Amino acid sequence: MILEGVRRADGSPVDVVTSGAGPGLVLVHGARSSGDYVRLAERLAARFTVHRYDREAAGRGGERYVVADDVALLGAVLTRTGARLVLGHGLGGLVALLATAGLLERSIDRVAVYDAVLPIDGSVPEEALEQAARALATNSPDLALAHLDRHLRTSSLQTVAGRSERVQRLLGGVLARTEWGRSTAARLPQVLAETRAGLQFDGPADVYAGLPVRALLLTGERSPAHFGAAALAMAEAVPTATALVAGGCGHDSLLRAARRCVGPIETFLGGETLF
Repeated sequence: MILEGVRRADGSPVDVVTSGAGPGLVLVHGARSSGDYVRLAERLAARFTVHRYDREAAGRGGERYVVADDVALLGAVLTRTGARLVLGHGLGGLVALLATAGLLERSIDRVAVYDAVLPIDGSVPEEALEQAARALATNSPDLALAHLDRHLRTSSLQTVAGRSERVQRLLGGVLARTEWGRSTAARLPQVLAETRAGLQFDGPADVYAGLPVRALLLTGERSPAHFGAAALAMAEAVPTATALVAGGCGHDSLLRAARRCVGPIETFLGGETLF
């Protein structure tokens, strides 16, 4: 449904899809659109009332994207839905944590993030992102996909910087035929613009030291190491945060609602003790 009284910074309305029953939970998506999180929402709907929405209107391509606008939008969604739990993935994890740390009124009881884009002391590998941006600018979406996959490691193809451009293009062509590649290709400009905007928040982990609520920083065992390193650095600096690793899981395991990935999140957001 269109959420009455809630608008994005560009004035476009926000369509929120709600399912399930129980405590209200807002899902903040990452590089994929909210429609790609149906399986996860169905799994969580057994214990929570799940609200999901698209952070940016489709087709805008990341033009004039500002993270603060995304944080404000999450605050508005929380207010209108009455939800007090948040789950963020990828850049959505950064949005969720910034909202938790900075909302003027305490609107969140617990926040969980999975493979959050946490720019802590240069933790996010900018080189792969810049290479993807250059490839996209030269009309080479296959090569851009290969570089982005190196940043997120969404596939098992193990694309690496040392491989030739020809090999990278071949790998990108294979990626373009995968579910992830098809869904991501059309969103590449938006994904890159959003991630670049997130890098503006790079700084020491202790900037989150005053986080007012319990936070779960979950990362995948098979996800790129920078996700786990940033989560661990933040957990060491923030008394209310705990970092955990989901065994056998990769960056996109959350979308597939993998048990070892979703289980700790359900337990934590349900108010139970994990640690």
